[in-house]
Amino acid sequence: MGGERKDNVYRGQFGRRRSNAPRPKWQGTDWISPEAYQALSREEKQELASRRQQVRGQRKQRNFQRYRRKPRRGFGGYLRYKATVIGTAAALIIGGGWIGDRLSQKPVATATGASSVRESFHFCHTGGGTNCVVDGDTIWLQGENIRIADIDAPETHEYDCASEKALGDRATQRLLQLVNSGTITLKSVDRDADVYGRKLRLVLVDGHDVGDTLVNEGLARYYQGGKRPWC
Repeated sequence: MGGERKDNVYRGQFGRRRSNAPRPKWQGTDWISPEAYQALSREEKQELASRRQQVRGQRKQRNFQRYRRKPRRGFGGYLRYKATVIGTAAALIIGGGWIGDRLSQKPVATATGASSVRESFHFCHTGGGTNCVVDGDTIWLQGENIRIADIDAPETHEYDCASEKALGDRATQRLLQLVNSGTITLKSVDRDADVYGRKLRLVLVDGHDVGDTLVNEGLARYYQGGKRPWC
C-alpha cells in the first residue's frame, strides 16, 4: 500500500488514488486502517465521519478566503467612488472651516449695547484698522469706524494751532488707555452715521461713559453742533 503499518494505523498516502481502480471506502478516513475502521462501533464511525466532514469544510473555507477575488469595479462605479471621496473631503473641509469660524468668532459690540467686547487697541497710524484709536473722539472697533457721538475732541491732523495739536494728542492717549482698560459697549443715538460714514455711538467702558470721562478731564467738550475753534 506504499505505507508502513504501526498500531493499526498506516503512515502513507491513503487519501490518494494511484490508478483508475475504484477507491475503497475506507481510504481517506482519518488515516485509519481498514481493520481498525471496521472494528469501530456505529457511533464511533459516525463521529469519525462528522469530524472528517468538519475538517474538510474548514479546509474549503480557508481556500475560498485565500483565493477569493474581489469583483472588479466598472468605469461607472469608479467614477461614483471618486465622486464620493471628493465630495466627502470637500464637506469635511467646508464643515471644519465653518466650525473653526464659529469657535473663533468674537462677540460684537452692537449698536444697541446688547453685547459687549474686550479688545486690544493701538494707534491707527494709517488712518484705519481693526481695533485702533484715530484721535480723541474716533476709534475703529472690529473693523468698523466709530465716532463718539456726544463729544468733540481737538484735532490731531488738521489742527489750527500747536496748542490744539498738543491737547488732541493728550486726548488720543487718554482714549487709548480707556478703551484698553475694560469691556466696551456701544449705544446708539438719534443718528446712525455722520456725513463721513462713521457710526455715531456712545462708547462705554465697564459701564462708564468715555465721553464724560474725557470732558471731565478737560480733554474734550460736549458736542453742540458745528465746528468750534480750539485755539
